[in-house]
Amino acid sequence: MTTKADKSKEGRKPAPVGKRGGDKKGDPCEFINPPNLLLAKVTHDPSLKHVRNLTESKYKPDKARLKKMTTLITENQERCVATLNEKIKQIEPVYRGLQDGTLPDREPFIEECKDIHGAAKALDHMPVIRITASLLRYLRANISEAELEPAVFTAHLDALFNRNALDVKLDAPTKLVLTALEALVDHAVTAKT
Repeated sequence: MTTKADKSKEGRKPAPVGKRGGDKKGDPCEFINPPNLLLAKVTHDPSLKHVRNLTESKYKPDKARLKKMTTLITENQERCVATLNEKIKQIEPVYRGLQDGTLPDREPFIEECKDIHGAAKALDHMPVIRITASLLRYLRANISEAELEPAVFTAHLDALFNRNALDVKLDAPTKLVLTALEALVDHAVTAKT
């Protein structure tokens, strides 16, 4: 497409029927400049040619309702965090048992891990989600009770109990810890199966 007008008569072809006249100069394309918007041109709606200023809108936010909603969201988030912390505290006896050399019962421990995983998903807490997913993968693997390694459980539970040191936004050290836990499970599962 050119922007210069073709002023010579020899390069012109006659215009097709119903189109621009052959006597008009320039490129056969028409440039649309604001405020003649493309949508207004296509739909032939003159009201679309005007751009409305949003600052002149009649809409006014209800500040009292926004404050109430913000308070409600904050309270629910605090309640969810408290629930997650409570669920993690419930597995402290398993951690103490591991230090004494006793492994947890598989099925009840899977249910507790699933509860923690669900609460972490509701909060979008990626470190806890990945820790519990890795632990659940190890628990569901086809490994006999006698072959389960306490070190794998201990590493995951240490990470859960020290989750405040992990960054929710997954910075580099947090990613390194989570990747190490997942690699530990990969190694343990492939070695036993």
